[in-house]
Amino acid sequence: MAQMDEEFNGKVEKIGEDYFRMIFHVPSAFYGHIIGQGGATLRLMEEDTRTIIRLPKPGTDDMITVKGRRVEYLEAARNKIYDIVDTYRTRGMTHFFSINCATEAVKEAYGKFKEAVQEAYSPEGLPEIYFQKLEKLHITLSGMLLNNDQDRQMAVDLLHGEEEAIRKIMEKFPGKAHIKIQGLMTMNDNPEKAKVLYARIHSEALEEIAEHLDRLNRKSGLYTGSIRKTTVQLHMTLMNVAYDKDDNGRFKKGNTINAKKILEDFGDYSFGEVPLTEIHLSQRKSYDDEGYYTAFTKLFV
Repeated sequence: MAQMDEEFNGKVEKIGEDYFRMIFHVPSAFYGHIIGQGGATLRLMEEDTRTIIRLPKPGTDDMITVKGRRVEYLEAARNKIYDIVDTYRTRGMTHFFSINCATEAVKEAYGKFKEAVQEAYSPEGLPEIYFQKLEKLHITLSGMLLNNDQDRQMAVDLLHGEEEAIRKIMEKFPGKAHIKIQGLMTMNDNPEKAKVLYARIHSEALEEIAEHLDRLNRKSGLYTGSIRKTTVQLHMTLMNVAYDKDDNGRFKKGNTINAKKILEDFGDYSFGEVPLTEIHLSQRKSYDDEGYYTAFTKLFV
């Protein structure tokens, strides 16, 4: 984790009496945007932050280097670069690495959970559309935007190229090739106005695998989301107000779930376990005969 934080948030070194250097990683696909037309964007950043910024050659895996007289100058330059990356990074996710959790046992446990929650909120109940579909229960490890055949092949190569590394991670946890799904959480501070309700994931092996794949995905340039993100919080989505869309397919604004009672009554609910035997490169909005996300490829571990 420390290595990942340094690689993406910046490692600072003192290189003189009153001079500092920061190095950090940004996918080379964004160098053109950082430089700008005729180098204008880069020069303006250097002037604004009182730093010297050096980008590696495109196509290499080297780090961006920023030098300046104060650490806050380096941090300001890094943040400006990250702002540029986040601006040009398309937010839409087309594919993601996933663990299929839609086993019969987990679906049965989730069905009973849903019935109990609706009974607890009777007589009105909660909108049916907020609940995840049984056949789509999953854990997302890392998301990506794959625009063409080249991108899709890169993602396939990324996953299968890490087969040995993933097996070595699993060897560190002998007899623990399973994923326990137990407990509930929301990712905002006020559970009375939650937008998503998740099940907690318990698997040291999967946590390490997810961090490994997410790190490589972010370096590849295929990753969707903010480059500032440095950790993966594993979860299985149970409810999401975003499933409720208007007639034009847009999210309805203002929808929330008062999840306080759910957390109080079912906070330690167990959905069972699933085996850690395969990782999917899943395609959003495309489904197989079982109703799960279409697998563009699978890595059997």
